[in-house]
Amino acid sequence: MKRTLQADRSQALGAAALSVLAAMAALTLAASQVQAQAQPAEASSPLRFSGFATLGLTHNDNATAGAITSFSQLRPVRKGWSANMDTALGLQLEWQPAQGTTLQLQGVARAGEDMKPRLRIAALRQQLGQGLSLNLGRVRSPLFFDSSIAEIGYANLSVRPAPAIYALTNSVASLDGADLHWRLNLGDASLLAQVYGGRYDYTHRFNNFSPAISADASLRGLVGFSLSAHLQDLTLRFSHTEIDRYVLRSEQVSQLNQGLEQVGGALRQLALNPMLPPALQAALQTKSQGVEALRNPFDNRPSYSSLGLDGNWQQWRVLAELTWMDPSNDLVGRGRGYSLTLARSLGDVTPYLSVARLKRSRATLNTEALAATGLNPQLDGALQQLQQGFGRAQQFADISSRSLSLGLRWDWRENMAIKTQLDQVRTPNASKPGPLAVPSLPFDNKLQLFSVTLDLVF
Repeated sequence: MKRTLQADRSQALGAAALSVLAAMAALTLAASQVQAQAQPAEASSPLRFSGFATLGLTHNDNATAGAITSFSQLRPVRKGWSANMDTALGLQLEWQPAQGTTLQLQGVARAGEDMKPRLRIAALRQQLGQGLSLNLGRVRSPLFFDSSIAEIGYANLSVRPAPAIYALTNSVASLDGADLHWRLNLGDASLLAQVYGGRYDYTHRFNNFSPAISADASLRGLVGFSLSAHLQDLTLRFSHTEIDRYVLRSEQVSQLNQGLEQVGGALRQLALNPMLPPALQAALQTKSQGVEALRNPFDNRPSYSSLGLDGNWQQWRVLAELTWMDPSNDLVGRGRGYSLTLARSLGDVTPYLSVARLKRSRATLNTEALAATGLNPQLDGALQQLQQGFGRAQQFADISSRSLSLGLRWDWRENMAIKTQLDQVRTPNASKPGPLAVPSLPFDNKLQLFSVTLDLVF
């Protein structure tokens, strides 16, 4: 009976994936036809319609870990075939009411989020002259080298930017605020400077619970800059971003805070016992303060830095990126990452090999305040539970991983590409889930993905 139910579920999932692909194929075909019909009048029209789509299926061989592209993804790719990893549809409308003024709107629907449309761009762009332009509103995330095109499958050489270093920043898909661009053209080369600032909200998924839980993520005081050099066969970009407040709020976090406050109150009450020596009373008061200081353990003030390049030499292409993350949070720890892709063009076919890794420095969250008092068994039991919970949280907060990818891209038609890619993903050990959706520990920390995608822009 159990096997029958599993078979029925697999068939249902397969049918759902095929339905999504069929619906998106029809949408993109219709959109292409509309655009083709509108092309003769495009030059004189202030309206411009465009879009992109990825029709993809991914197979996961691991029953203990799901694959995700971001920590906002609602549906991980569990064992078997799924369209949830890469399938997406994006539509964009540009309106130019006056010379130098453009209004942009872009919406994206992803299979991993039940094809629910999300507004990625809603901005007014104003050309200011002398190479200056200003965007006001919601703009694409500028955090890393490929952040602005992470969802546009056709714009990426590979199937997707490596989740090892992009899963966290992919969650911050946009920025609500402003960015200022200054471009300087120097013959065949150009320099681009960008400064940006704003805020962003999204729903963060903790897929390491069963069932998974959600938290409201809020980013405030986000500011940063980027510098880019575009040469004939080489692009270099450096960016640095700082966020003043990155907070996560959920029912579970509220319950944790309440538990810490109750234990802290119990410690203060215990410290009032006149039978205790003054030194012990003072130690208990200090201990209560240390316990309550552990509230909101996921809040941080992160900074992100990225140095990337995209270079071409004859038939060869190299893409590389170094990343640094400092969350200013002892629970999470700092992270350093890199990705490197080597590709060779053989006409319309491009095989490529990619490696990526993110390594977290050891988290140093001080939980000494949760040590047993030896005075009250019930209180010590609560302290032990909290200590175990924080230990588990530190394990799940370690997003260290590495991946090796082998792929093939075929640009079979104009603005269309078919890709196949095999990924091998590993985390440091069976107790560290990395950027994977792992509901329980320990788990099988080796995961293999096989993906087939059709990418197009129109």
